[in-house]
Amino acid sequence: MAVDPSVAEIARRRFLAVVGFALPVLLAYSPVTQAQDKSGFPDGFDAVQAAPNSHKVIFEGGLVRVLEVTVPPSGATEPMHHHRWPSFFLSWDTGGKTPHVRYLRPDGSAQDQPSISKPVHPGKWSIDWMKPEPMHAIQVVERPERAATDPPLLRVEIKCGA
Repeated sequence: MAVDPSVAEIARRRFLAVVGFALPVLLAYSPVTQAQDKSGFPDGFDAVQAAPNSHKVIFEGGLVRVLEVTVPPSGATEPMHHHRWPSFFLSWDTGGKTPHVRYLRPDGSAQDQPSISKPVHPGKWSIDWMKPEPMHAIQVVERPERAATDPPLLRVEIKCGA
């Protein structure tokens, strides 16, 4: 399904407006600016370093880093990595079936996140707040076919307590 360029432009402008208005609020939020425990965030395992096939920097400044995140194909597992900063995750949501993934931890435990089906719609931005994530890997059990053509996800990391 091709996206009308005017719809894509409107979506891009909405994204920039959300980032422009939300970022100052997030940076002013005092718990975000406090130092964090570094034990779950060892050197060399930052997502961009440890999982470069699925995490690419598309912008970095003194206060934020924006990652383009892609979901690997079915059967693939990302290498162990972490996200040391709080962030918000943006995705273009058109509904349908979500990927079935397993969140793997270094201690061998796993959290299964089965696929769910949502009603299909023209599309809207979905924004989720993410706390810093210590060491983990994501195993893609099953990825819907349409996911291969979905735009990448964006993870806007708020650099603080580094």
